[in-house]
Amino acid sequence: MRMLVYLRKTFVENLREWKILIMALVFGPFFVYMMYAYFGTTTPSYNLLVLNQDQGADLADGRQLRAGAALLSEWEKIAYPDGKAVFNIAVPPSLPAGEKALKNRDADLLLIIPANFSAALKDCLEKKSPLLPRLTSTGDHGNARCLVAGSFADYIALTYVSLLTGVALPLDIDFKKFTETRSLNDFDLYVPALLVLAIIMVLFTAAASIIKEVDKGTISRLMLSRLSTFEFLGAISINQLLISTVALALTFLAAVHVGYRSAGSLPLFFAVGALSCISVIAISLIVAALLKSIFELLTVGVFPFFLLMFFSESMIPLPRLTLFRLSAHTFYVNDLLPTSLTVKAFNKILNFRAGLGDLLFELGGMVFLTMVYFALGVWLFRRRHMRIR
Repeated sequence: MRMLVYLRKTFVENLREWKILIMALVFGPFFVYMMYAYFGTTTPSYNLLVLNQDQGADLADGRQLRAGAALLSEWEKIAYPDGKAVFNIAVPPSLPAGEKALKNRDADLLLIIPANFSAALKDCLEKKSPLLPRLTSTGDHGNARCLVAGSFADYIALTYVSLLTGVALPLDIDFKKFTETRSLNDFDLYVPALLVLAIIMVLFTAAASIIKEVDKGTISRLMLSRLSTFEFLGAISINQLLISTVALALTFLAAVHVGYRSAGSLPLFFAVGALSCISVIAISLIVAALLKSIFELLTVGVFPFFLLMFFSESMIPLPRLTLFRLSAHTFYVNDLLPTSLTVKAFNKILNFRAGLGDLLFELGGMVFLTMVYFALGVWLFRRRHMRIR
């Protein structure tokens, strides 16, 4: 009963502080529209993986033909009129590693230069054989970036071989469809991270709901009313969960408005969002335990907010520093933030149609981290602000 009364109190107070509430609700949609406008005007670069197996060949005049390396150099030279390179070229350690990068959308296209590439071109030049080498091009037909990258790469390869051999259209490219999925552009892949921004904003609203009781001195009255820690935090969590769900829904609708289409389960998406909101509330409890006033929240509290925003990859991609590996899963340093795991879970659900069974690693990590942060937050808050108990 006390919990319901306090829940009503915090709900009414959030409505009274409508400016903060509106900011929390429109923060996510604002960034969706801003990033959509950004991705609509940038010049794309395509991630090209090249597995050069060419062993070279010795020509009759004593020179060495390294056609594989020369073709790779031609791909590196191609650029837009403004000088920006069309391809970001990398060499995968193995074929399985390259295919894994395609599956994870870390690369757009995988090209394999065969071992006999130079030898076959040498035979063609010396009129010993009319057969030409074959490049293997692997990618996803449903990925528009893959199709564009393939078109650029094919054109450069055909031009190079044509100039080298003097034969028109000499190159046979074997293009393999990698998987059956819908086309995903840069904005589509960025939407899951933008959705998490709406959840991260709960850090401010939840921490403010807690700190204002300390700032105004009403925390002592709440303790005298025999309101338990569980009831106190439970009421705030329910209220913030409601705000977060509305903010997440508005952000998702903003993404849909600009053309984004989800491929996965919306109920599962909102369930993961609710778990992520609870994890952010746990972090906000730690923040509130370390601060004493709303002024401190608006100054010092900005630091943990930006930690969550940037190190959850909600703004920019980050280098992945491995912390440990568990079975086939890798846990990175920034995964210590539950919102980082949320971005991965959202991406799997919305873009790759993942089900509950595909999210066990991310969900397990989020649950564990939420429990740890809540336990630490409760201990710190009771020690600093509820010593009477």
